[in-house]
Amino acid sequence: MSTNDFDFLNGHFDVAHRVLTPAGDWTEFAGTHSGRTHHGGAVSVDEARFPAKAAYGMSLRLYDPAEQIWTVYWVSSTTGKLQPPVRGGWSDGVCTLYGEDDLGDRMIPVRLRWSDVTETTAHWEQAYSEDGGQTWQTNWTMDLTRRSTEPPPLDTPKLTGDFDFFVGSWKVQHRQLLAPLTGSDEWREYAGTAETYTLFNGAVCIDETFFPTEDFDGMTVRLYDVEAGAWAIYWISSKRGVLEPPVYGGFGPDGVGILEGPDTHDGRPVDVRFRWTKGDVPVWEQSFSEDGGATWESNWSMTFTRMFPKVTSDFDFLNGYFDVRHRTLNKVFVGSDDWQSYEGTCSARTHFDGAISIDEMQFPGKASYGMSVRLFDPVAEEWTIYWINSTTMELYPPVKGRWADDGKSCWLTGEEELDGKPILVSYAWSDITETTAHWEQSFSEDGGTTWEVNWTMDFTRRPTEPPRVGIPKPTSDFDFLVGEWDMHNERRRPPLGEPSEWYELASKMKVYSYFDGAISFDEGWYPTEGFRGATLRLYNPTTETWSIHWINSLRGTLETPVIGAFGTDGRGIFEGPDEWNGQPIDVRFIWTPGTTQAAWEQLFSTDHGKTWVSNWKMRHTRAA
Repeated sequence: MSTNDFDFLNGHFDVAHRVLTPAGDWTEFAGTHSGRTHHGGAVSVDEARFPAKAAYGMSLRLYDPAEQIWTVYWVSSTTGKLQPPVRGGWSDGVCTLYGEDDLGDRMIPVRLRWSDVTETTAHWEQAYSEDGGQTWQTNWTMDLTRRSTEPPPLDTPKLTGDFDFFVGSWKVQHRQLLAPLTGSDEWREYAGTAETYTLFNGAVCIDETFFPTEDFDGMTVRLYDVEAGAWAIYWISSKRGVLEPPVYGGFGPDGVGILEGPDTHDGRPVDVRFRWTKGDVPVWEQSFSEDGGATWESNWSMTFTRMFPKVTSDFDFLNGYFDVRHRTLNKVFVGSDDWQSYEGTCSARTHFDGAISIDEMQFPGKASYGMSVRLFDPVAEEWTIYWINSTTMELYPPVKGRWADDGKSCWLTGEEELDGKPILVSYAWSDITETTAHWEQSFSEDGGTTWEVNWTMDFTRRPTEPPRVGIPKPTSDFDFLVGEWDMHNERRRPPLGEPSEWYELASKMKVYSYFDGAISFDEGWYPTEGFRGATLRLYNPTTETWSIHWINSLRGTLETPVIGAFGTDGRGIFEGPDEWNGQPIDVRFIWTPGTTQAAWEQLFSTDHGKTWVSNWKMRHTRAA
């Protein structure tokens, strides 16, 4: 079952809302929208953010392959409950759906309509009818315009973190009773995978579960009912495209979740129980009861292990947004005590479950950015940190080091050059709390015998994303790539030589932009390959070229870059030297951009670029 009807909504959008008031006037406000699809496009999920209302909304769209119609549910973060659905389909580029809306004191016919869809824009409107559908009055419109970055989160209280433990990529070991409620004790076991994320700041949890040995996949939508303080959990099979009857419940003081509800099995009424046990290896269990819950028979369990176990949390404290107080020494190595103070901000996130830490420093008074790229080597168990300044766009020589055994301080050193002379440089982190941290840089000109502090930063956590620095945008070359992508990979095994074969695999990627487009960073998940990959792309405004570095989660180092640019035909060609199995080679990347579809290809050459052998192709389809 697959459809691309709502693929146009994948990604991030700014939204202009117009709502008709009871007085007959129109009020306008701004919002955002982030969408993604599942089950080959047959499930579409979006999160709408309403900053002025401090609220979220979610649309859940399900395609029924038998009837070939869409069913759309709406959920507001103020209630956490499914509203009555609307149903309909597409015709001549317009999607029209009908249903009833709950006005509190009465139900009223409602019509939703999508139109004017392009790669970057779309129009939506809602209308009510007071005469059974003979006439309609529009009361809400949305005009969507694609944006290149993820919208900022809303500053709202967190209602629950019950399912935060479940976010991420999982290997799943299934154990299933072949004939429930028959007295049979014949079980079968099989493997699968799952991908989980949350919306509404944790009050919605969604997973997509993949069953490679079956003829269907599954999806679970968990909604936190604000008034009841409990969860409703719905199951969706890719074969049916409908919400199954929910189970209701929550987690007790012991951290175990119990959720129950009525259902049928082989035409017989049963009660269903879900049991969740949290931990490093979470377990879900399903049981049926035919006697009103007096006795239960377990019939299905899933044991989850992280596809990529967390190897470090050293820099997790830095995730989020901070105000930063800077002090810099005006002259070094002269015995000066003349310091300059100024304000800035920091925005940071981790990747590879903590093994990569990236922050963007903003210096409004200097109209510039800075970035630290921190890579954890899982073998050496040490960090390598690179600094990038937006004025030069070059990687500074790295510093290397590790955290103290008590986890309270971090010391890293490296080599640098000052006024043509070699010096040592050190970074030191200390005084870490949930809301504050201290960093300082020191130089040494005597081989590390003595050190002079020349730059300090004091961090204080802030609740919202800092404003951007107002400088001209240097490039938009990789803006097309920002967002989330599903990828179909074809890989040659081996990359060079014969005999060879091609094999296929699925993967996912999430892409970010920094320095107003001059830095592009992505994290890719390759479940069947046993690793994750990340790419750091740096734009050189002088040469108008990109340097692209690959990072493998198994090594935690920046690979040799490929360098190039986008041509007049729109394609990007990037090349550089490398080696494969000890043999020197040249590497070429080819990018073919697109808003909802894109392509990348890797090729190797052993004759200095005279001939090239393709060994890896990715077809990208936007997921969010």
